[in-house]
Amino acid sequence: MTRLQCFTGSRFEDGSFLPATLESVRRCPARSDFIELCFATDEGGWTWCFRDPAERGEGSSDGTLAFTVGPYGAQARNVEEGGLGPALPTSEALPIILGGSRIYLARQLVERW
Repeated sequence: MTRLQCFTGSRFEDGSFLPATLESVRRCPARSDFIELCFATDEGGWTWCFRDPAERGEGSSDGTLAFTVGPYGAQARNVEEGGLGPALPTSEALPIILGGSRIYLARQLVERW
């Protein structure tokens, strides 16, 4: 599996990813079985909406997650050894986010919305 270099080298330095903070967590107004996570960056906000996972693990603030644009929408990925790991299921990503981990958003996500 190819690792994408983003946090060491040009993609991080050229501003492809923006540091983000989690501003709010709420039920999706359109679908009660979905959750919305609202993030803020210096360049604007972005909302991630997904089906509420049936099971949630324990949160941890030790990790760093990066949201990228994938083939089916946004994907949360662990940042490992300076590169992006594989996409995480929402049931794994949600507790990491809620645990206070560092978050980065692909600039494309903020610019699209």
